[in-house]
Amino acid sequence: MVKLALTVTGTFCNSWPRLVVEFNKNKIFHKEIQNTETLEFDLNANDSDNLLVVGMDNKSFGQNGVWDTKAVDNVIHEDKTITVDSVRLDDVECKDLFYNTFHVKRTGKQPSYFPDVVTTQDKMNYNGYFKMNFSLPLYNNLINQKFKKEIDQNKSYFSNYTKTFHYEGEQKLINEITEVLNKVDEKFSDKRSKIRDS
Repeated sequence: MVKLALTVTGTFCNSWPRLVVEFNKNKIFHKEIQNTETLEFDLNANDSDNLLVVGMDNKSFGQNGVWDTKAVDNVIHEDKTITVDSVRLDDVECKDLFYNTFHVKRTGKQPSYFPDVVTTQDKMNYNGYFKMNFSLPLYNNLINQKFKKEIDQNKSYFSNYTKTFHYEGEQKLINEITEVLNKVDEKFSDKRSKIRDS
């Protein structure tokens, strides 16, 4: 079980924005957010391929003549938005794992030239969503996502900081040793049992 603590702030324009939270394609929250709220969830996570989606879905772009943004001389005075203030998985801040990528879902009279993806750290100005993936064990996965870099082959061996968190070679060796030990255990388990029982 992974604990998710999500802090979000909604701003009002015609109505409050509605937050959608999905985990592994199951909707776990779908309600309006008024001002700042902290929501907590227990996520039944898989060993791999967990998907967390945080989005907004009720911003009007001209449906029935309603626009949920009010501007004067191209300056926005009111806007229906949700800001993601914090995303914590087991007390680790993970908002940076959205990678500043907001996926827009076009609606109403929203022009087709609007982008499909908006670069933003935490603000939802459109209907759409942020997403992040993670796997278990959680802390190992989060450390690798946050700090593991692609190995730079142009750096010297002993000062190559990009090799940090690359344990694939060691893991392969551990797996080979484990396999040998399992074979030995399988081959000699009957003899050990006879000796123990005598």
